[in-house]
Amino acid sequence: MLYIVSTPIGNLKDISLRAIEVLGKVDVVLAEDSRVSRKLLDFLKIRGKKIIPYYEEIEDRKNSEIVQMLFQGKNIALVSDAGTPLLSDPGYKLIRMCRKEKIEYTVIPGPSAVINALVLSGLPTSSFCYIGFLPRKPGKRLEKLKQYTNVKGSKVVFESARRIVRLLKEIEQAYGKNTSVSVCVEMTKKFENVESGLVADVRKIFKNKTSKGEMTVVFI
Repeated sequence: MLYIVSTPIGNLKDISLRAIEVLGKVDVVLAEDSRVSRKLLDFLKIRGKKIIPYYEEIEDRKNSEIVQMLFQGKNIALVSDAGTPLLSDPGYKLIRMCRKEKIEYTVIPGPSAVINALVLSGLPTSSFCYIGFLPRKPGKRLEKLKQYTNVKGSKVVFESARRIVRLLKEIEQAYGKNTSVSVCVEMTKKFENVESGLVADVRKIFKNKTSKGEMTVVFI
């Protein structure tokens, strides 16, 4: 059985009781970063669990091995560093292989940075689209943003702190100066912060402050 397990996006206490139960009973944990997952397992007092690295660069060559383990009757949990797996993380190819081979799998729902940011943002939540991470090259970034200009509702993007000012400028270029933006930082943690307003105003805020980590940006 394959379990797709959602994990906390910041505060480790946000782990669900069902996720704890599953992580405690599986034979193997597939982890984006074994150090991050080990920290979570230690917090949950789950000791001695086998962790296998599973990230984008090795996903294709690992899938056959994982499917073989599932055929052998192993129970396996797939986790990402934070939040719900498969959202800008590997895993969907493995799910497709499980469906093809008729291997049983399920999802253990839980935290999601996308949903958390939407609710925090104060922007419309009835309709939204998830863009994820943008390409690294400037022209490609703007091109991708413009692909969604005719899509109604709020848009959600993940971005690192070092590129947040650049992203806000690109959003203004693609959507105009009257675009409303909400930048969510350190969600669920002690110093959680949300900066909201027109895109140019929010850009000025981040021009004058030093931030770290990954941010979730909602705009409309």
